[in-house]
Amino acid sequence: MTKNPNKIAQFFRHITVMITFLVTAGCGNSLTIDTEYSKATNFDDFKYYRWHQGAAPTPKKAGEKEIDDILDANIRLKIDQELARKGMVKKDAGVVDFLVNYTISAKNQVDVEKQRIYDGYSVSYQPVAGAYGRYGGYGYARQYYTGVAMTATPVVDEETVVTRYIQGAMSIDFIEPDDNKLIWRATGDKRLADEKRSTDERDALINSTIEKLLAKFPPK
Repeated sequence: MTKNPNKIAQFFRHITVMITFLVTAGCGNSLTIDTEYSKATNFDDFKYYRWHQGAAPTPKKAGEKEIDDILDANIRLKIDQELARKGMVKKDAGVVDFLVNYTISAKNQVDVEKQRIYDGYSVSYQPVAGAYGRYGGYGYARQYYTGVAMTATPVVDEETVVTRYIQGAMSIDFIEPDDNKLIWRATGDKRLADEKRSTDERDALINSTIEKLLAKFPPK
C-alpha cells in the first residue's frame, strides 16, 4: 500500500502545531515576582504605616479592568492582615514609617512568533555497511549487511503562530511619608486562563499573590 506524501506531511504539521500549543499553554502560567527597594532605607526599623492618601487605583491604560469598591476593600484588608503578621501596625493618624499603596491590572495580550514545523519529507539513499559488510551479502538486521538504506529527512519550514491571552499584574508599594518617594515595590505577573473566573477563584488568586508579594518584605 502506497502512502500519500501529502497526507504524511499534513499529519506531521498537525502534530507539530498541537505540541506547540501545549508547550505555549503550559509556559508562563506561574507567578513571576520582581522586587526593588531603596538600599539607603533601614527596613528593620519599620513598625507603623497607613494607607497612601488618594483615590483608589483606577485604570490608566486601555485593556485594564476597573476595581470596584468591594474588591478594593477586600484587597486592602488582605494586605493589612499580611502586614499585621509581620508585626506592622496601621495608624490612621500620627507619625508612621511608611505609606502603602497597590495597583492591579489585567490586560489582553497578543504574541506573534515564528515556529519551526515539518512541512514534508525528502527521500535520500545512503550505503550501509556492518560487521560483515566487507564480505558482501544481506541480512535481516542492518549491522549484518551492506547495501543501500532509504532515509526520510524532514524539511524544516516556518509558520506564524498567534497566541492570545490575559496578562495579570499586581504591585504593592511602600512610600516614604515625608517626601512621597517610592522605597519598596514588589510586582507579580501571571498569565491568566482565558475562561472567566468565579469571584471565589479570583479572590483566592489575589490573596495568594498578596501573600507571595509581601513574603519579599523586608528585603534581605
